[in-house]
Amino acid sequence: MGEKPENINERPEQLTILCILTFVGSGMSLLANGFLFLTLDAVKQVLAQETTYSFLGTEIKLDFLLEISPLFFLIQSLLLAATLLGAVQMWNLKKAGFHLYTLAQILLLIVPKLFINNLPFPLLELLISAGFVYLYFKNLSYLR
Repeated sequence: MGEKPENINERPEQLTILCILTFVGSGMSLLANGFLFLTLDAVKQVLAQETTYSFLGTEIKLDFLLEISPLFFLIQSLLLAATLLGAVQMWNLKKAGFHLYTLAQILLLIVPKLFINNLPFPLLELLISAGFVYLYFKNLSYLR
């Protein structure tokens, strides 16, 4: 783990950067999932007309959204809110934030498999989550 700062109340730069990245990434994901939870019926009506779209020359199939329960987006939103709360606690140098963040990240990897059929293994999500948890863990000695 990292060295303790001379001033115990000082947040290390790496922890500050990690928290800001979490605020941005999880915050945007929370907004997107919250929006989908609130508007899923309208999204399904649009998708009922056409489920394949093109973006930058790549064909994107969104028909899987027709099968997803709004509960999925609600649970995702709650877990992302927990992730943000954990990051806020770590920003304030509270060790409980690390545990909340880590638990939420683990559940964010599991929940999609429960709601979305034929979902591929989330390798990229796993690597990103594991990387963040590891980097937060390296800063655990700064938290109380």
